[in-house]
Amino acid sequence: MNIDFVVLLDVYGEILSNGQREALDLRYNSDLSLSEIAEEMGGISRQSVNDFIKKGEKRLEELENSLGIVERFKNTAAGLAKLRGTIAELKKDYEDERFSLLESTLLEMEKQI
Repeated sequence: MNIDFVVLLDVYGEILSNGQREALDLRYNSDLSLSEIAEEMGGISRQSVNDFIKKGEKRLEELENSLGIVERFKNTAAGLAKLRGTIAELKKDYEDERFSLLESTLLEMEKQI
């Protein structure tokens, strides 16, 4: 499984401990080193930061494996993109205002996800 911890953190971050969430946020969203994260987190050890990160990553993977929210989101987005392409092809071949209605409905659905 190709893991994008930035996305997983956005979806499941509130479930993590404060230390795990902060360490992962600083690592993946701010791209800080272990030393920089340790300093930002009040001077804790690099080993503590590493532990927060490893345990947080493991927890995020467990949550996604159990709940599958990110995978379902990706599948839904891919399906909507495929529909958008099919509608665009049909609009080229047929003049029917219903395709515009489908497009606008699809756009609203995409905004909701």
